[in-house]
Amino acid sequence: MEEKKDAFQKKKEAAKKVDIVHFCEVNGFGLTSDNGRDYYGEDHDSLWVNRETNTFRWFSRGLTGDSIQFVETFFDKKFVEAVNLLTDDQYTSGDIPKFVPKPKEPFKYFYKHDDNTEQVEQYLCNDRGINPVIVEALVKKGLIRQSTYKGEKDCLFVWGKTGKRVGVSIQGTTRDEERYGKRGTKKLVGKNSESNYGFNVTLGSPKSIYFFESPIDLLSYWSIHLDKLTDVRLVAMTGLQEKTVWNMIQHTYEARGVMPTDVYIACDNDLAGQRFADRFRETGFELGNGTELNFHPLIPDDYAIPEANIAIYQSVGEQMSVDWKMIAAFHKAESNLSDKMELANIGDIALFFGEKQKPNEEKKVLDKEAACRSCAEKLASIRELKGYRFDKLFENYSTKEMLFINKVKHFYAAYKKEQLVIKAEVQKDWNDIQKGSQESDSLDQGKQKAVYKNEKEQLLEVNNASDSEKYQAVIRNRTSVIGHFEADSKEEMEKLIKIYGFEAVDKEDVRKYEPALLHDGHAKEKLLAR
Repeated sequence: MEEKKDAFQKKKEAAKKVDIVHFCEVNGFGLTSDNGRDYYGEDHDSLWVNRETNTFRWFSRGLTGDSIQFVETFFDKKFVEAVNLLTDDQYTSGDIPKFVPKPKEPFKYFYKHDDNTEQVEQYLCNDRGINPVIVEALVKKGLIRQSTYKGEKDCLFVWGKTGKRVGVSIQGTTRDEERYGKRGTKKLVGKNSESNYGFNVTLGSPKSIYFFESPIDLLSYWSIHLDKLTDVRLVAMTGLQEKTVWNMIQHTYEARGVMPTDVYIACDNDLAGQRFADRFRETGFELGNGTELNFHPLIPDDYAIPEANIAIYQSVGEQMSVDWKMIAAFHKAESNLSDKMELANIGDIALFFGEKQKPNEEKKVLDKEAACRSCAEKLASIRELKGYRFDKLFENYSTKEMLFINKVKHFYAAYKKEQLVIKAEVQKDWNDIQKGSQESDSLDQGKQKAVYKNEKEQLLEVNNASDSEKYQAVIRNRTSVIGHFEADSKEEMEKLIKIYGFEAVDKEDVRKYEPALLHDGHAKEKLLAR
């Protein structure tokens, strides 16, 4: 028996070493690559295979793994079947080419800029609804640029790291569905941009960090909460990148000397976003100084329920004497209120509203009323005097099941506290929320435009307001609500001031390296002239 175990263990290790790309080539599974290291699925646009590590990530499903898990997932094989298939001679014998990694070159900022940022501002402010005050501030700081590289006027989001450019996110400003598919516009990360980093802005001394999927989402959330965000760092992960979360927390501590106490995961309200947030939902750490590092999901419209669902929940709940909000909480936790039989929880728990699906299988339409009735009947059967025996829902009530039930309890508590919002349509990302709020504001208040009274105060003028109400929404000193470069030495601080201006440097660094500058105007002018 032990010999058989040892033999299978060796077979399993051999299967893990089989090159995923070579396996796909032999079996006609379409992958494309520009560099021989990163491969992308032809039929699965969110599938990424890293040939260097021989692993894959399927972002839309929140799945990651080795060659065995790849075969299980995309070739519908059970574990033993996958091991046996991978250890066939055609995959383990012969001269199979392997990826030989080249040393990563340092990031080079080779992009050329327009003399103005007119098209970028048009795109960000008019098309995407970003507050023009934010756009103007970031343009002044050099964190937003208009590229003329290869003749295309793209928006460049420059990744700043202690005063240095270490990467760039490239966002096209014109739509071209024929070229870029359903997303419509160009979206790229600059060559050799620093790993596990991203576009970021620091406002004050960051006690909290917010992580977004894209720079547009970051700017949208900032626009919505312009007068409320203080002492925070905003980070665009460029996708769903767990390593970026941990790296940016560490960098914030090392660069600022402040360990954030709250981390907000502000990803999209879709299947992949919900799965990603689940990774952090129960995460928290006690820090050495007696404080805690806490993680919070911050997903747009996370407590919103489609209006079409409410009548079904309520009708079934009333018939079965079960709180309809509990039924809604199960639907939310299991499949993110989807109309299809898909799963949106990291444990792949499938009880009433979803089912595990094969990669190429067409998603089934959910019979919502039948699923709600099944849920209500089961809840009624496990109800006791002190509440529900949720452990009876599962054959094995282990960690992933407990995490799922905690997610159900979270949404049920939110719905009971009247945090739920009933909407005709639930929004997916922060840009949708921002544009929706702008439309609402325009209906209620009339069109707003930015009016600068001086360098320290910016006011919003409402065209149809009375004279006494004409100026409102006073925003704090403009320089206090825009990001700063961080310096690691007096010399670096002086260099940053010379290149970007005094207001681009964090004032805590000024206090540390040149305290007199905060109070001595002549000293400031002297330094600027260096």
